[in-house]
Amino acid sequence: MKRSPIAVMVVIVFTMLLSAALLNAASVEERLGRINGLSAEERAETLEKEARNEREVVWYAAMASDRAAELIKGFESKYPFLKVRFQPGGASRQLDQLLVEHRTNNHRADIINTRRSFVGVMAKNGAIARYRTPFRASLRPGFTDKDGYVNGIYAQPRVFLTNTRMVPRDKAPKSFEALLDPQWKEKLGMDTTDYDWLASLIDFYGRSKALELAGKLAKQQLNMRRGPTLLSQLALAGEFPIVVDAFPEEVLQLKNAKAPVDFIFSEPFVPVKTPTTVSISSGAPHPHVAALFVDFLLSKPGQDLMASQGRWASRNDVGYLVDQKARRCRFLLPIGMINKLSSSSFTIVFSLSVNCCGSVAFERCWRSPQKSNLVLSRVTVNPPVSCVTMAPGLTWPMRINCSPLSSDCMR
Repeated sequence: MKRSPIAVMVVIVFTMLLSAALLNAASVEERLGRINGLSAEERAETLEKEARNEREVVWYAAMASDRAAELIKGFESKYPFLKVRFQPGGASRQLDQLLVEHRTNNHRADIINTRRSFVGVMAKNGAIARYRTPFRASLRPGFTDKDGYVNGIYAQPRVFLTNTRMVPRDKAPKSFEALLDPQWKEKLGMDTTDYDWLASLIDFYGRSKALELAGKLAKQQLNMRRGPTLLSQLALAGEFPIVVDAFPEEVLQLKNAKAPVDFIFSEPFVPVKTPTTVSISSGAPHPHVAALFVDFLLSKPGQDLMASQGRWASRNDVGYLVDQKARRCRFLLPIGMINKLSSSSFTIVFSLSVNCCGSVAFERCWRSPQKSNLVLSRVTVNPPVSCVTMAPGLTWPMRINCSPLSSDCMR
């Protein structure tokens, strides 16, 4: 049976409309997944072409507005035809908002950056998409996952902040045990939502001793407030002289403004907040601009901006610059990860390189399943420096004097 030209034309048009409908019906994850499978040049061209039609991206972030503005300026300078609409807020509140948007199918957010511990909740509820951007290949271990949900942009160590007018640096507490001294009663500030801090204590000391220490610390009648910026400002105003869980970037920002503050890396370890990740909403209204923005945050220019703000960036080619013990030091620190070689062999606890004031140390720490002690291998330092090291649970558990090698270390 011969079809008329009109019937053939109807079939062609219907097929084209159906193909377009199926393409639009594809999920955010599927569309970005196909684009990520293209060559680097085709991928960049496709993302930019589609992004021009979307024109903007809505970014939920628990980040200070001035720091977010620097990142937005960098992105919009690269893509002047795109606009970032920033919505600041607390991490928990923004998580709740994203989940509500997902349940009601009323999507506003394209991107959310929040703590890694929230990623599992968002993924389980189907609120975020996997995004296996090629930029993941440049991130340190611990800042990604095998499933494609975790794309870490930075992590934050916790330090003791001190008001140097009230407590000179040489009189300030240096360890967690020192915080229990009666002289610090009612003089310590702490964040009400700092769950990572307690988790790091449990990871280092074990549950029993950690809870005992935390209980004793609570008897110091802590000044509990919400938010590191508020705590820093209150300490500077003299409400209390010490914050036990401050961020270095908060202190550096105040120091750059000539404020009388300083920070101390605690002994015997430095807690590190779980990495901050960036995720694309599974219902993102502007998925292609979202992809470009995530790529920018993970790119070297974006990561350099975060490092300049005092953050510990996730890329392995971006350093961490801090002022420690009156010396300018640059720490290049991968996140500590347990990587079991076999049931009978050693476990890699950390591997790191440190470039500190011209001194270089290459370290690898091993823990034997049969022994609790750590063994430090292949260490080279000239002159000797005190090196910050890392262990599981995103904590810095000790300072090891890198020279000379002790008898329990092997080359």
